[in-house]
Amino acid sequence: MVVNMSEDEEREEEVSAEISEEKEGEESKEVEEVEEEFPRLSIQDIELLMKNTEIWDKLLDGKISIEDAKKIFEENYKEYEERDSRRKVKKSGGAKKTKKAKKKEKSV
Repeated sequence: MVVNMSEDEEREEEVSAEISEEKEGEESKEVEEVEEEFPRLSIQDIELLMKNTEIWDKLLDGKISIEDAKKIFEENYKEYEERDSRRKVKKSGGAKKTKKAKKKEKSV
């Protein structure tokens, strides 16, 4: 009878180990899905979020008016667009340079 109890205990441990492995697998899949949902943030993105958060704090504390907050949000967005467009130009410009370099190498 002692043998049966130890076999039962072993089976329970195996089952619980399998369940925990399945849960770990599911959790890692969930983490991967979350990472895929959100794009990576650049330093500029984080700075914009911080600025906007400060504006909201001031607005909620009554330190600035809604109109002032709107103006500041718009200014921040314009600055962000300018930085973002420059970043895109740099990325596309860099890709063109590498293509040209490859073409030169092929012709030589």
